[in-house]
Amino acid sequence: MKQSILVIGCGNMGSALVRGLCLDKWQTKYDICLYDMVLLKAESLAHELGLSSIADLKEVQSEPYLIFLVVKPNQVKSVCQRIFHFKNSIIISLAAGVNQAQLHEYLGQSQPIVRMMPNLAVEVGEGVVALHFNSQVCEGDREDLLFLFSSLGWVFEAEEKDFDQITALSGSGPGFIAVFLEAMMDAGVSIGLPWEKSLKLVIQTMLGTASWLKKKNCHPGLLKNMVCSPGGTTIAGIKRFELAGFRGIVMDGIETARKQTKNNKTEE
Repeated sequence: MKQSILVIGCGNMGSALVRGLCLDKWQTKYDICLYDMVLLKAESLAHELGLSSIADLKEVQSEPYLIFLVVKPNQVKSVCQRIFHFKNSIIISLAAGVNQAQLHEYLGQSQPIVRMMPNLAVEVGEGVVALHFNSQVCEGDREDLLFLFSSLGWVFEAEEKDFDQITALSGSGPGFIAVFLEAMMDAGVSIGLPWEKSLKLVIQTMLGTASWLKKKNCHPGLLKNMVCSPGGTTIAGIKRFELAGFRGIVMDGIETARKQTKNNKTEE
């Protein structure tokens, strides 16, 4: 009999996570069941991927091997109260700003808990996935989970104290990059290119740049210097960015995102 996985929350992140797991055919090893407060979300995703869904958490008959909490931070406590009786399930929380101490308060000190911070790119197997295991997760389960999540992209273990920074940089990162990408696309339109061609040019440029940096494993400043010829077009554009405070704006945005994790208060 296959072990089961329960995913609570089928919004953008929950859907990306499930699609990423199914991309590597994990649904053939595990029975994956979906639940969302908006029933249609769970039903639609289950229909798309050939999974099962439930309308109420009371319908869960046997204790799942894994329970993913992919809900807003202020919903975590109420959800934990509804799964409190699953004492042997490994609870995997994706809720930003909700630490393990809070999860233990809601679920009990003996509960196996994993904090997970992925980003939306897990849907295509190119995500960043930070994990922190508590001491109740045995070594065998830890190894199994590291292998399971390896299909989602780059997976690594992190200290819990670093999760707010990771959330701001890689969790929020796709949104920041999308804004810059859109701005470049709009610039292409402004100088006379159709938006479809502009978008393709920008996406491929970003993919190529990221691949080059990953392969060479070097500081991005080196690539910048290689592209910037004396008195050329690139350095002229970069000068305009610098005059507008581009780097400071980016750094301030990421710092603001980090601070926001502190404001994601859970229910009392």
